[in-house]
Amino acid sequence: MAGILYGIGVGPGDPEMLTLRAVRAIKEADVICLPKADKYECRAFQIALPAVPELKYKKQ
Repeated sequence: MAGILYGIGVGPGDPEMLTLRAVRAIKEADVICLPKADKYECRAFQIALPAVPELKYKKQ
């Protein structure tokens, strides 16, 4: 199975500063990879969640 791996940074920590391209890539992703096993303990997840609420339903 072939796919595309995107590395998405959450910027300085403000959800409103995520780029439109980053939000679109997160929304279109089938699976997300985070630097912590528990997504609710991951700071990057907490920053992106307000900008992409459907993120909590993505397969990790």
